[in-house]
Amino acid sequence: MLRPQDMLVLEIALVNLRQEGDRLVRQAPGLAQILVTLPPQHVAEAALPLPPTASSRVPSFSARPSTLAFSLPDDMDGVGLSLAALLDWTRLVPQSVPVVGAPDPGTSDVFGGIRRTTVEFPLRLLLTHDDTLSRWEHLADPFVSEGRSELWHTSLRGPEAGGAPLLRAVATAGTLPPGLPLLQEHLDGIVIQTSRHEVFDKNGLPIAISNDPLHAEQFRLTPLGASAHLHGSWTLDKTSLDQFVESGRTAPLASYDHITGLGRDQFVRTASRYFCHTGHQALLITETRRVFTAAEDGTVVAGLQSETHVEFPQPDIGYGATTGYAHQGREMPFRSLHIDERVTPLLRVDDPASGPFFAVLKETGADYLLPVTGIDQEGRKVSFRMPLLLVPSASGANGSIAASFPHASPAPATFGPGDTRAIAQLEGQELAITEPLPGSPGSTCHPVDALRFDVQPRGEGGDHPLDAVLFVAGAEVREPAVEAFAPGGGRVQVRMNAGYLERGFTDNPSGAYLTMNTPVQLLLKAEQAGGLASPNSAVSEITGRAGVLPEAFSKVPATPELPVDEVKKAFDIGKLLGIVSLTDILGTIPRSAVTDLAQLSDSRIEEIIRSGDPRTLLPVPILRVKELADGAGKELRYVWKPSIKSSGIVGLEDASLVLDSRTTVSTDGLDRSSVRGELTGLKLRFAGLAEVRIARLSFTSTPGGKPDIDASGLELVFEGALSFINNLRSLLPADGFGKGAYIDIDPAGIRAGYSLAIPSIGVGVFSLQNLALTAGLTIPFEASPIRFRFGISERKNPFVVSVSLFGGGGFFAMEVSSRGIELVEGALEFGGTASLNLGVASGGVSIMAGVYFKLEKNAQGGQDITLSGYLRCNGYLSVLGIVSVSVEFYLELSYQKSGGESVIRGRGTLSVSVRIAFFSKTVSLTLERSFAGAPGDPTFAQCVEPDDWDTYCLAYAA
Repeated sequence: MLRPQDMLVLEIALVNLRQEGDRLVRQAPGLAQILVTLPPQHVAEAALPLPPTASSRVPSFSARPSTLAFSLPDDMDGVGLSLAALLDWTRLVPQSVPVVGAPDPGTSDVFGGIRRTTVEFPLRLLLTHDDTLSRWEHLADPFVSEGRSELWHTSLRGPEAGGAPLLRAVATAGTLPPGLPLLQEHLDGIVIQTSRHEVFDKNGLPIAISNDPLHAEQFRLTPLGASAHLHGSWTLDKTSLDQFVESGRTAPLASYDHITGLGRDQFVRTASRYFCHTGHQALLITETRRVFTAAEDGTVVAGLQSETHVEFPQPDIGYGATTGYAHQGREMPFRSLHIDERVTPLLRVDDPASGPFFAVLKETGADYLLPVTGIDQEGRKVSFRMPLLLVPSASGANGSIAASFPHASPAPATFGPGDTRAIAQLEGQELAITEPLPGSPGSTCHPVDALRFDVQPRGEGGDHPLDAVLFVAGAEVREPAVEAFAPGGGRVQVRMNAGYLERGFTDNPSGAYLTMNTPVQLLLKAEQAGGLASPNSAVSEITGRAGVLPEAFSKVPATPELPVDEVKKAFDIGKLLGIVSLTDILGTIPRSAVTDLAQLSDSRIEEIIRSGDPRTLLPVPILRVKELADGAGKELRYVWKPSIKSSGIVGLEDASLVLDSRTTVSTDGLDRSSVRGELTGLKLRFAGLAEVRIARLSFTSTPGGKPDIDASGLELVFEGALSFINNLRSLLPADGFGKGAYIDIDPAGIRAGYSLAIPSIGVGVFSLQNLALTAGLTIPFEASPIRFRFGISERKNPFVVSVSLFGGGGFFAMEVSSRGIELVEGALEFGGTASLNLGVASGGVSIMAGVYFKLEKNAQGGQDITLSGYLRCNGYLSVLGIVSVSVEFYLELSYQKSGGESVIRGRGTLSVSVRIAFFSKTVSLTLERSFAGAPGDPTFAQCVEPDDWDTYCLAYAA
């Protein structure tokens, strides 16, 4: 039917009706229908690219024709055959689609073999009116006003009692092309929530759906397309939403609005159900409007433009033991998170159906930062912003959240440029990172600069809506206890302590709850501690009971004592007296020592370190911070009195070691450090030859003053081959570091000792001259070994002994260190001389013999040995001073060994000199021979032939 005046275009089909004159009557008993087909009611188009031009083109798609189905009531035998009669639908019964499911195969308006009212609006969505009281209203004849005819149209009206007409989506007619304001999943969701069809989850259980129809403020069909204003809004409880998520299905829309004019979109709004990566429900709102835009050539183009933002209908979410964490929620500092913003700014979304994506601001392209307020474990509010990962409902349980989130790999969590989307800046806000220790509020609270988030798989039975739960993988906190040692004023990057995650504070004696990613070296230079000890321990564990500790002290041992090997690792570079590793001298540390730290008051600590009793200890180093009076700053104190034992040359059986370091950080930013160290009862044993006993060695350094070093109670005892020297103790000072001795202190270390010259002794024909005893002790501040040197006279100034015609002399020196014997050197010379003068003739003779020995450690750690012996004979004769004859005979034999090579060298010299008046002549004859030894002893392989060895072994074969 065509009527050009008002552009009426209809196609009318008859079912079970026949013509009888000017009427249509039933052809047979049963259903009789009048089917009215209208042209397509919707043209969908994509968004207009910007900036537009006059030649801009966008893809557009037309809907299929729509059908309005009417049946004749039982008391009505027919209708008139005129156009006016066929357009009079007031007595006819509108036939909507019953709740039967999808259309018959190959059709879009046949349900159960009967054609029903289906309007394809919008594109690919089939609508029908939802109640039998709805009706279509229109004029049968053209409406003309001032010579102009109104476009023919028919409008769906609600019940006469009032109310908007209701529409139900019964099915989709094919797949929706991409790039349009509506997505296929949107149409499917409208069908699910209006059709009253049952929906099932992956386990075959029904999903409860509200099934509310669309409300049509206007639904007008015309030959040029529909002018409509539709609105739908649906609720979905948590159980039903979880069923969609767990089934991997897209949850249906939360709301839908659509306004068209003559089949062209004017406004489309969809609210898709999403999640924040925090677990909050979110709605992705997409609004598409037709906008009139001026093109470059001045023409006006009317195209569609889309804008996207997010709304947060669920501002709060809680976390805890039932969330599904691997460690009962201990990895999450927050009890809950509250979203402080209800609507985001406009966002840029390229493909909302592609899976999880980070929200990006449309205007700047920067990440949108979600403002949240967290409630920590003590109820403290902490506000911060964090990047937002938006998760479609269909992606909530397929593992894509974990795949989309920037993980900390490898552990521990990092804070680099690639981790920006996982980091939230807290800017120093106080946060209880874990639950507080029982009865100790605030014990786990820190100023936090940043949190490094991550996600982990939800555990079995967890009530979190997503398959990945948010947790804190790391943090950047301020720890005052390491403020003087760590760069950045005490800022350290930490992670949850592994023991705390596994057990909480149960069976956690130290209350350790954080582990530093990079242990902080408490590196006190040796000169700062007077050379006594350099406890360069690396602290890594932040505890609630004992402050900051090395890792070994925070572990839970299976025995009553802390594991020695683990404790040694904490002091792997610590040194005592610059040469003895603290790992070698540390004694056992009882497990209770860690828990006892929390009960130690400052006065008790002072009492322990002042006590000289080696049995009263502070086995675990204490690092404490306290505020100074009147807000003048903070004092950092590191104090330690460990259990120690002997090692190597250092005897510590009755010794006590104390190190007390204090650093004051004032408000003006200046650091002032004072260090006090004391070692009592020290014994130094050198190669079984000598023992140095020091009753007390102390060091005190204060700001602005010279280091004060005091060593007292030194006693030197010779042992073994040198024990005879103890008989000379009456000649030595009672206190080697007492009056008359010397102590030199410089940046290299401490040098102490004495040099005692014994007066010459002459009794008759006996004479002893130039005898001196020397002893020296060197304690370096750095890694050089301790050295002890003892000498009897010196090589350059030997002692001299004479008895009548016989005489001799010599010297002896010995130097030992913590590495062993460094040098042994000595020489002894002896002989006799006689002369005779008869006036006319005179003459004399002398015979001298000597031995020299030297043993010295070389650079390769081996020993060089030199042993020499010699004999020298001299004689002379002079007659009247005119004729003289002299003869000298010298014989030397030496042995030298260096490394693996040895040499024996012999040399003999005979010299004869004759002088007569003014004439003289000297003749010398020298003979020298050397014999080099093998580099070393022959090896076993060099001594035994392979065949002989095989024969030997086979003799024992079974």
